[in-house]
Amino acid sequence: MVTYSNPLIKEITIPALLSPASIADLTKQLTVLEKENARFIILKGSDDIFCNGLDLRWVAHNESGNYMPEMQEYGEFLKKLQTGKAITIAVVKGKAAGGGMGIVCACDYVIVNAESEFSLPEGLLGLIPGMIMPSLLNRLTPQQIKKMVLTGKSYASETAMEWGIADEVVINENIEVTLNQVVSSMKSCKQGSVADIKQMLYTSQINKDDLAQLGMTILSAKLNEPDTKERLRDLADFMED
Repeated sequence: MVTYSNPLIKEITIPALLSPASIADLTKQLTVLEKENARFIILKGSDDIFCNGLDLRWVAHNESGNYMPEMQEYGEFLKKLQTGKAITIAVVKGKAAGGGMGIVCACDYVIVNAESEFSLPEGLLGLIPGMIMPSLLNRLTPQQIKKMVLTGKSYASETAMEWGIADEVVINENIEVTLNQVVSSMKSCKQGSVADIKQMLYTSQINKDDLAQLGMTILSAKLNEPDTKERLRDLADFMED
């Protein structure tokens, strides 16, 4: 974790893959920063991968077939990003896919570099982005989500900017300068107002909690379908070789 000179800024390290351990670690990091009353939370992955979503090795070899506890924990993490009193800023370098898109779209502000790529490959695996749907709707239209799932393709930073996934596209050398400018532009907004507007927008139009639960239920069922399980196991084994 980076220590910033500005005491208002704290950071969460995003894992390359989502597993029970990494989801628990995200919850722990956010809980600590909530207790510290952080004003700004910066979410960063590595220089090549922001987050590639579910760890297929965990999914493929989960004999219990019960994914709901981790899904609910991750869903709660994403909800806190969208409704908490800290301003959340994602700094994306490289790939954001699947569940990683949930983090990106849950944040209040998103800075990406020119090499970033964004995708929802769930449809190619016989799945849906069920547990992250409320986050996706925070930044994308239903038609854009459908297009990303149906094609499974990666979209460049220019498209991310056009569609509203990203707020700024900058070169790596300018990320910290841009980040400081964003913090400076928002630091006068009172925490109560931050939380109120975020919670109000979260509950507008549709019941996102019901939507999240429905999405998790559908995704959990799909993860336990024999054909899907075999497909994911083969892919996970291939990735390990």
